Amino acid sequence: MANLRFPFFSRKDSKKELELSENNQFFYSNDEFAASYLTSLDTGLGITPRQFLWHLFLFLTTILTTTIAGAIFPYLLQEADLDQIYNIVTTSKIPIINGLIFSFTLMVILGTHELGHYIACLYYRVSATLPYFIPIPPPLGIGTLGAFIKIKSPIYTRKALFDIGIAGPLAGFVFAIPAAIAGIYFSRPVSSALPITFNNPLLFTLIGKIFGVQSELVWNPIWFACWVGMLATALNLLPVGQLDGGHVVYALFGRRGHRIVALIATILQAVIAYFAYIDSNWSGGFIYAILLIVMFAMKHPKVVDEDEPLGFWRGFLGFIALLVFILCFMPIPLKIY
Repeated sequence: MANLRFPFFSRKDSKKELELSENNQFFYSNDEFAASYLTSLDTGLGITPRQFLWHLFLFLTTILTTTIAGAIFPYLLQEADLDQIYNIVTTSKIPIINGLIFSFTLMVILGTHELGHYIACLYYRVSATLPYFIPIPPPLGIGTLGAFIKIKSPIYTRKALFDIGIAGPLAGFVFAIPAAIAGIYFSRPVSSALPITFNNPLLFTLIGKIFGVQSELVWNPIWFACWVGMLATALNLLPVGQLDGGHVVYALFGRRGHRIVALIATILQAVIAYFAYIDSNWSGGFIYAILLIVMFAMKHPKVVDEDEPLGFWRGFLGFIALLVFILCFMPIPLKIY
């Protein structure tokens, strides 16, 4: 079965001859693969029809699960039982409309995030898969665990590592801003107490002040989809391991700087998790802390050219990434009563 080929932009230095030695540890790869990859830069980034259908299946399934999650989530917050939720969903169009709006908004934010990485990979002629979306049954959460792409070839330079790492969060954030504005603008204040309170990221607080909106709002699908997108963006920008923030910090400060920053971030997350549980009865922070510990233990792979300078503008973009993290990060995302 013939491969489907997707075009990519060319880059003058993409064929730079690099000496391969036994000590080279290539990013997401090994020496044998890197050697073969150097000889196949002109073959394109291929994907078979079967692989494409698998990506499409996951994408459509995630649309379905997030739609169902968006339809039933506000009633789960009100502690309605499954029979009540079923009756509401089957007798009214409003839950389905809410679900579709939630799914569309969330999938746009997550999708543009992953496409940011993917397009950057195409630009640097780095072989990568299309996004894998991860659906989960709606009663267990929001209908998805997010999405990711798999990088299948070496990343040779610090510039490429930086650009590929930062492209996703910035792309997703650009689409999250109008969603946040719309979700907050059309919201209304909470009139009764709920068993869960969603804390606002700094971006929501600033937008709320502009529109004169209270901090606690009634659930609406655009607001909540953007809230989830903010949480995902902040987690991805944590400067640990092979998270997006880890790639950016490694490119900016090198291997030693990356290890130091990652250690500090991991310790801080463990401390935050403890106080989040004591103060807000939220144990999810421990899961994040454990994941960061695992990622910290797995050293970030090297790039071939460790000494390439990034220049002023990439340093400036690194500062922008820090601002995005600050605007999105919620030390305690929610409080459970």
